[in-house]
Amino acid sequence: MGANAALPAVRELAANADVILAIGTELGETDYDVVFDGGFHLNGTLIRIDLDPEQLVRNQRTTLGLVGDAGRSLELLLAHFPDTLQRNGVERTAEVLSTLNLQNDPAFSAFVPLYKTLAEYLPEAILVGDSTAPVYAGNHLVSQPAPRCYFNASTGYGTLGYGLPAALGAQLGRPDLSVVALVGDGGVMFTLSEIATAVEERLPIVIVLWHNAGFEEIRRYMDANGVARLGVDIQAPNFLTLAEGFGCPGVLVESPVELANALANREANGPLLIEN
Repeated sequence: MGANAALPAVRELAANADVILAIGTELGETDYDVVFDGGFHLNGTLIRIDLDPEQLVRNQRTTLGLVGDAGRSLELLLAHFPDTLQRNGVERTAEVLSTLNLQNDPAFSAFVPLYKTLAEYLPEAILVGDSTAPVYAGNHLVSQPAPRCYFNASTGYGTLGYGLPAALGAQLGRPDLSVVALVGDGGVMFTLSEIATAVEERLPIVIVLWHNAGFEEIRRYMDANGVARLGVDIQAPNFLTLAEGFGCPGVLVESPVELANALANREANGPLLIEN
């Protein structure tokens, strides 16, 4: 079901489960309670598997804790239980996803074309996110076909500026795959000079820059709580001019068609900045 554990329909499914198998997870609030209301409850038998024994007793009451590598533990479990359990898991998952209706949720729907286009033109890409609106939506919308293909800093401390240098690292680690850096106009300013590194090293990352003229999430929370805006309406530079100054081609896109065209015609020996 993706990273949707804080949404009501998923919480209900988890709360009603008679047995929960939690593998390699802290069951922490940044994954399961991003709205911070203490509403994520596991009432059934909880079996936990983790390489770190201390994680087995954190955040939720554990019935049975198993210390071990997640991958190896799953291999052993599959060998021990070779037959599929008849619990209608596929149907139940589909029902919950239908209830969530994420594609039409106003909080996420504007970014559906973005991820649909990326999946079509860069189906095996690693997506690396900063703290920015497309990534917040992607945490709910994106379901990658393989592990280690979507990671970001938009939960927990929400480290601004992480996305661009992390994308460079991902490209160095997996030169055989495309890498997309999802950044905002505010966050990218913390590490904007890394574009020069991408040019120098000829790293063909795609930088998708969401330009909303400031720190939109913080600005929205200030407005909602009657706090005077401070430091959120920043003066953004001309990112296309800056990219060009670094030797990185840049393009402004205003539709999925234009995004698709930019992805289809990008150079293979260096970065590309796409601003929206």
